[in-house]
Amino acid sequence: MRQNIEQDLSKEDILRMIVKHLEVFPLTSLEAIREVIGSSLKQRGLIGGITQTGAATITYNRKISDKDIQLMNDCIYDLLYSRVIQPGINDDNLDLPWIHVSDKEKLKKYLK
Repeated sequence: MRQNIEQDLSKEDILRMIVKHLEVFPLTSLEAIREVIGSSLKQRGLIGGITQTGAATITYNRKISDKDIQLMNDCIYDLLYSRVIQPGINDDNLDLPWIHVSDKEKLKKYLK
C-alpha cells in the first residue's frame, strides 16, 4: 500500500482532472476517465514500474490504490448526483459506463 506523500492526489485534484477531461470529451466513458487519472498517477511516479535502489535494486509494478479508486468513484458520483453528467452518449450506448455532459455551465463551476 502506498504511503501518504506530498504527491498523492486529493479529491479536488481528481475532480479537476475529470472536469478538464469532460470539457474536451463531453461524450466519454468511465473507463476513459479512469485512464486519465491512472496516467496522471504514472506521470507522478505513484503507480507503474517502480525501482528502488539501495543494497540491491528492486523493480516492481505498483497498482492504483483502493483510496484513489474510491476518490475517483466519489467524484464521478458527485457529478452524477449534481446532474453535471448523465448516463449514455447515443442510442447505441444509453447506459453506464458511457456518460455525457448534461450541464456545461455547472461543469465550468467545478473549474473555479
